[in-house]
Amino acid sequence: MPRGYEGVRKGANDELERIAIDLQYLLLIVGVISLLVALGNFSICVWIRFDLDFWEWIIEIDWYTYWYCTYVVMVAMLLTALNSGLMSYGVMIESRGIILVSMLLRVLIWCVTLAGAVVICVYGVEESDILIKELQEVFLGLISRWDEDPRASRVMRMIQEYVGCCGATGKRDDYFNLGKVFPPECRHPVTGNNYRYGCPQTLAWWLEPWTATLAGISLFFCVSDFFVLYLNTKLRRVLLELQH
Repeated sequence: MPRGYEGVRKGANDELERIAIDLQYLLLIVGVISLLVALGNFSICVWIRFDLDFWEWIIEIDWYTYWYCTYVVMVAMLLTALNSGLMSYGVMIESRGIILVSMLLRVLIWCVTLAGAVVICVYGVEESDILIKELQEVFLGLISRWDEDPRASRVMRMIQEYVGCCGATGKRDDYFNLGKVFPPECRHPVTGNNYRYGCPQTLAWWLEPWTATLAGISLFFCVSDFFVLYLNTKLRRVLLELQH
């Protein structure tokens, strides 16, 4: 009987060790992929922050909202990368304590990541009324300072020509109502027709590829975190059983 019991126990331990090794390999792969993806998304935020054309526009029109939104995503991605490294380390050394700390941090980081995805969508897509209204105020302010502030007229000409837009609403009235001369940058360089859309809407379209990438990756982490938490919980349970 004792020998039979020992044989059953040894077989059970072998099975637990096999499960533990499989979970460790899986979590290490997930950890490395998460680390690389998070750093990639972080790099996109850095590129947005220091892109020369966009940087000049932001400074000149005095509109920093989109940068502030990318900062939230940057913090979330940096924390995700660090926590992925912490989780991988805990998995490698089979430390239930470190894995638990990583799980608790993941819950907090999940909230930051979701917040980043939300704010970047609110201030980075054309369908956002909040963004369009804010940008309309910004561009109307630039048009009102057209004659007095050379920097305001310069950046308006630059943006209108670069993204193909006109004023704040896409209408001549944006200039005529404020007693300003209708600028040639509001016309298509080939056809000569007026651009149909205002700069707030067109700039929002221009931002959408960046927004889609940042928000998409952030939401991917929010969804995948549930799977990672499940794997971590299962590994901790297996490691606990192996210790007894």
